[in-house]
Amino acid sequence: MPHAENRTTRHILLLTDRDWTHPQGGGTGTNLYGQVSRWVAWGHRVTVIAGSYPGAEKVSRPHERLEIHRMGGRMTVFGRAAMASMRGIGRDADVVLEVVNGIAFFTPLWWWLRAPRVTLVHHVHQDHYVAEMGWTGRVAAFVAERLPLSTFYRHHPFLTISDSARRDMMALGIPASNIHVAYLGVEPDSFVETRREARPTLLYLGRLKQYKRLEILLDVLEGIPDAVLEVAGDGDHRPVLEEEIAARGLEDRVVLHGFVSEEEKRDLYARSWINLTASSAEGWCLTVMEAAGAGTPSAAMAVGGLPESIVDEQTGLLADTPEELATKVKALVADPVRRDELGDAARARARGFTWDATAEANLEVLDRVAGAERARLRDAVRRSETGAAAGLAAATLLNNAIQLVFVVLFTRLLGADGYGALAAIISGFLILMVGGQSIQVAAAREATLGHLGDGGRMRATLNRWTRQLVLATVVLGVFGALIRQPLADLLGVSEHPWAVAGLPATGALWLLLSLQRGVMQGLSLFGPVGISIVGEALGRVVCALVLFGVGAGVTGAYLGNPLAFVLMALWLSRVLSRELGPPTEEASHRPLLGLIGDNWIPIVGLLLLAALQNVDVIVGRHQFSGDSSGSYAAAAVAAKSVVWVAIGVGLQLLPEATRRAAAGLDPRPALLRALGVLAVIATPALIIFALIPHFLMKVAFGPDLTLASDALPVLGVAMTLLAVAYLTVQYMVALGELKFVWVLGVVAIIEPFLLSAGDFTLLSFATVVLGLQLVAAGAVLALGLRTSRPATVSTATS
Repeated sequence: MPHAENRTTRHILLLTDRDWTHPQGGGTGTNLYGQVSRWVAWGHRVTVIAGSYPGAEKVSRPHERLEIHRMGGRMTVFGRAAMASMRGIGRDADVVLEVVNGIAFFTPLWWWLRAPRVTLVHHVHQDHYVAEMGWTGRVAAFVAERLPLSTFYRHHPFLTISDSARRDMMALGIPASNIHVAYLGVEPDSFVETRREARPTLLYLGRLKQYKRLEILLDVLEGIPDAVLEVAGDGDHRPVLEEEIAARGLEDRVVLHGFVSEEEKRDLYARSWINLTASSAEGWCLTVMEAAGAGTPSAAMAVGGLPESIVDEQTGLLADTPEELATKVKALVADPVRRDELGDAARARARGFTWDATAEANLEVLDRVAGAERARLRDAVRRSETGAAAGLAAATLLNNAIQLVFVVLFTRLLGADGYGALAAIISGFLILMVGGQSIQVAAAREATLGHLGDGGRMRATLNRWTRQLVLATVVLGVFGALIRQPLADLLGVSEHPWAVAGLPATGALWLLLSLQRGVMQGLSLFGPVGISIVGEALGRVVCALVLFGVGAGVTGAYLGNPLAFVLMALWLSRVLSRELGPPTEEASHRPLLGLIGDNWIPIVGLLLLAALQNVDVIVGRHQFSGDSSGSYAAAAVAAKSVVWVAIGVGLQLLPEATRRAAAGLDPRPALLRALGVLAVIATPALIIFALIPHFLMKVAFGPDLTLASDALPVLGVAMTLLAVAYLTVQYMVALGELKFVWVLGVVAIIEPFLLSAGDFTLLSFATVVLGLQLVAAGAVLALGLRTSRPATVSTATS
């Protein structure tokens, strides 16, 4: 056969929750058998791992090159399959074909499998989950299908069965170029002689599931008093259907056959007048073509791939509403000439759909993937948006770990009271950091949309902005020296005025560093951004230790920050020079104040987030004694590790959401991906905070700073909620939606008053913080999930 010529024989590992022998295999099982039987006949070897069922053989070998291993049930087959492959089943396969039938096997995480993956999706199940489970189905759909497909799988090849399914998969964030469509075939023995029943006979053949909407077919039946409805198939919706049939008094007009053999199925198709489908979603609907083989036309709701399998008014009928379906079927039952015309046309069209063609098309994809040079994991991660987000999250985690080393070193060098003073000064700077974060957000968004120009023009603009910020640093350094004592009094560190004097200048340096990072985000230069995040933390430790070593105390420990910023800004300047080339001097440049002015509302929003992140430490400095405030500050540093993860993930989220929205795509997958990365990283941290808070505080900060151990788990949850709010704000800023500001504004105004109003313990103080973060995160996330308006695209470069 031409299929086998000049083609290497392959070993294919097939993973599916139900194989073709399963009583509820349905169209998925028929599709798999139609292709696997041909692959085996053409000389290939197939190993199947599938879910089991009552009476199933644990291992069967129907052909010398086909082996089927059955294990687990609908929910347990996935873990059992992973363990089986780890033990060696299919480990020597050339390629893995995974069927995702609403629940993923997560094979990209199976590091022990060396073979490349191809994923077969018959149709997307997002709406099915909601129909079956209500609002909890949205969560299940996200975890079981949307999240894995849009993150771990999206750069792998996909197979599907209709253009409709392809569009639904693209809506999940899967690139169109990775999706290959091959329509299902029809077995030659499906073409049988038509032998209509004398009595009008309607047919439904398929699984009995809620989303199949069999009640609509009962409505159709009731509109044709002398008709009978034959139902072939089984499923968990059967008891409900039986009750509905009894309630309507249709027992003598509905025949429930249950599971039927292939021979019985062909007989039903041949005897029926019309084949019916009212499902809420179908990838293709194989029964349409099987019925066509018997010359029986189909009538269906126009959903999913049905408008592709049925040519409306030529090979069958399509309806937009249940009422329209009932009307059209009734008219067709009454018109035998029209019915035969549709049936003959359906049969003629079905002859063009063969399993040989389907199996050949998909085997070509499997063969190409198996023969391609396997991409290195590092390269795949580099190309992946999830990999970029995870990489930046890892950089911020490492930054945070280095900051933790900084805290451990200086709590021991300065003592509890000295570190409490240093923490209050740093918290003051962290609030000032919002200016830099806002500039970074604005620069990233503007660079992504092309508003800053490119190449030499962007370089010239950056050079001008750099000169302005260097001048601002000098001016603010003088200003800080003049107001050092009042500012130190405000922060509760009157004894360290010269440390506080450096705050304004540090803010200007941070603006410069953030501006450079923002432009790099917009250019997708995430590697240098991540390196600078880690380098900044290392520079801070080294510079602070050097200054402390020469006797500068708390002041030297703080001034390590601006020195580290200078070093990183110089390095990033070199990277940008190399990427952008020489500057192109032109008459006009976009003013820096214009960039800030155009984004003043996001600046306010991020300022409010910074206040929510840090004001508790400043208020705590006034509320508690030296040792207690220092302990609370240390616990807050540990808890804020989750926020730093969110900041890293947000570096990739903002340009990605901006790009998707500007391209007219739904940007919400970018937010969901970011939240997923946050959840993966935050969960183990929260578990550690809950199980060993005292031990963690003692080891990390010393025995003098364990007074807030009981508050650490509460602060961990509070900061995780703040991290959710931070990512959602980044997402909404990317889309130009700023509704979050009023929510954060209310909470930020209330927080210092509530924290100052009572006689709190450290634990109750942290609990108030948790309550406020819960309100803020819940409201902001609700607003964010409702926001999907595309960002405005402009061609301006000035």
